[in-house]
Amino acid sequence: MGGSCQLHRLLALQPQIMENNQQTYWQVWTLLSPVPVSENSIASQLVKNGAHKTSDREPTRLVNKHLSDLWKIPTPEGHSISKPFRPEEFAAVLRRLKPGKSPGLDSIFPECIHHVGSGLKSWFCDFLNSCMRQLKMTKIWRRALVVAIPKPEKPLGDPKSYCPISLLCVNFKILGRLIYARVETIIDPLFPQEQAGFRHGRSSVDQVTLLT
Repeated sequence: MGGSCQLHRLLALQPQIMENNQQTYWQVWTLLSPVPVSENSIASQLVKNGAHKTSDREPTRLVNKHLSDLWKIPTPEGHSISKPFRPEEFAAVLRRLKPGKSPGLDSIFPECIHHVGSGLKSWFCDFLNSCMRQLKMTKIWRRALVVAIPKPEKPLGDPKSYCPISLLCVNFKILGRLIYARVETIIDPLFPQEQAGFRHGRSSVDQVTLLT
């Protein structure tokens, strides 16, 4: 009975705990909440949900080709988009790296990157540049830690009642944001004014202004 009362109290405090510390909430949830379905059942259902309906690899080849061509396009300033990342670019990405986020399979938290010394940060920037020159990166960055989250007001005994989230390695996120910062300056001017989604500094206010 005591555990059940604690669980109900946790559910009642969910919004406040999630707002302050999401990681703590899920740790407590794991300890207190009963899971009347096996992990394998949930995993099998998630794999089934994510399976491609076709084995055609042509879309993947086309995307890879477009990305390869994009990497050769010069920036508006005339520089090569594939030139080495500068320390200023790396520092800008780290400033936008939010603490308190869950790590990926390598168990490296954002705080680990924030609090290392300048020497290690410089080495890591050089390492990312090496990855781009060789077009290779560590295998663990290519994998994600998939966590099944119970859907609200759904029976916990049904494997279909869980939705997955993929936790990527923080180092891989840093590399992705460095690339995005380079590509954004080329792609953003090509978007029509009507598109506000997934664009920096755009919101529903811009859409309303265009409509009126």
